[in-house]
Parts: sequence; structure tokens; C-alpha cells
Amino acid sequence: MSSQLLVPVAELLRRPGSHRELSIQVEVDGLATSDAAVHGPVDLQLHLESVVSGLEVSGSLAAGWRGSCRRCLETIEQTVQQELREMFGSAPADDETYLITDGEVDLTSMVRDCLVLALPIAPLCSEDCAGPAPDDYPMNKPEISAEDRPRDPRWAALDALRTGQ
Repeated sequence: MSSQLLVPVAELLRRPGSHRELSIQVEVDGLATSDAAVHGPVDLQLHLESVVSGLEVSGSLAAGWRGSCRRCLETIEQTVQQELREMFGSAPADDETYLITDGEVDLTSMVRDCLVLALPIAPLCSEDCAGPAPDDYPMNKPEISAEDRPRDPRWAALDALRTGQ
């Protein structure tokens, strides 16, 4: 990611209650899940506010993504939008708070975490996608009844015991 995501906040931290708006567009390289990957720049609209326990970052991000439909395997390109609200602290007590280091916050981890959570797990090109060539691979084949199914020859010995032969 870019050095644009390294934001000086020392002045904000000196005055609790002060705030700052931030609008950034960055490139994210290599960020993907098993079925979708970020494609193109990520637009961030952020509001940074100094609070007693550190810094609260809220706002939204928007990014394009590319992936394959889970049914028909066609390529999909769409945009994901995600609201975010995260805390930064000088001495985080838990894994849910990001670190403030030397009066700066690095938004890289927060952006990556939010994007990965926003990307689709199993993308679909449309809700009514029938899959690849529905005539060749029908989804709702009628079931064959037990009587019409050929009997496995390995069961012959048990069948003989059941019928007493």
C-alpha cells in the first residue's frame, strides 16, 4: 500500500474532541480471498476524531473487485462499499484496537481488514444464475427409485440370507 496511509495525528491527540476529515485514494496490491480480488484503487472517506482513549476513525471505503461466479464461472467485476468504525490507541489492550506509533497511525491494516471482510465469500453474477450450460448439467434430475437402481453384487450374500436361499 501507499505511504498516504501513514497519517500524522499528534496534533489531534493533544486536543480530545478535535477532528479531521481525510479523503484518500490508494492502490491495494495482491489483496484477495479465494474467490475475489480487489481491482483498481480504493477510495477512503474518513473522519478522524480524538477521544480520551485514543483516536476513533470512522467513514467508508469503496473498491472494485473481480472474481468468478460460483455457478457459471464467468468473470464478475463489481464494486464493494463498506462502512467502518475503528479505534486506535497508544497502548491497545485488545486485538480490536490498532496501534498509534510516534504520533502517527498506519491505516494499512485497518483498510486490509475491512476490505477482506467486505469481499464476497462466494460471488454470484446474478441470483438466478443457472450455472454452466444448464441443458448439459441439469440441477434437478429426477431420482431413480430403489427398485430401478441396479443392485450392487457385493450385497448378494446378504440378500441370500434375508430371503433364506
